[in-house]
Amino acid sequence: MRVTRITDWTFEYDETRMGWYNINATRITGNLIGIDGTDEYSGLERIICDIVDFELTQNRTYSYWNNVFSEIFKSNRITFQNDLILENPNDPFKSWVIKLYDVQLYFKSSEPEIRLIRNEKRLYSKKWSEFNGTEFYKLINEIKPAANTRTQPTDEVYHTQNR
Repeated sequence: MRVTRITDWTFEYDETRMGWYNINATRITGNLIGIDGTDEYSGLERIICDIVDFELTQNRTYSYWNNVFSEIFKSNRITFQNDLILENPNDPFKSWVIKLYDVQLYFKSSEPEIRLIRNEKRLYSKKWSEFNGTEFYKLINEIKPAANTRTQPTDEVYHTQNR
């Protein structure tokens, strides 16, 4: 599963020579993170890790992170159901579940922790205070096997229940 989008960020790729890139990401507030002289795949992974680390220092709401994961699944054309129900989009204390067939990405806000669960077995679990860009990629790599088994080649690939 490729991560090519992050909520509130845009990416620019400059191929300096064949297969070698300078990659810049710009946040809607003007913050800039860049990687120079790298191949596309590892450069994108490094810049995403830096973005996740940056956003974690900004104390973004838990609903923001739900949106980040939802965008990743949409861009990878993965069918999912999002059970986040928001009365206020900036509500900082919300638990949520994103269901991908028999796998659930679960965020519990009462004791901030993110979990990936399949058939009641924890595949991944990390306290939110210990979550960082590297852990983000570990989690994405745990989700990848489950997500790759059931991608849909249709235009209607995701289902959300945001209200």
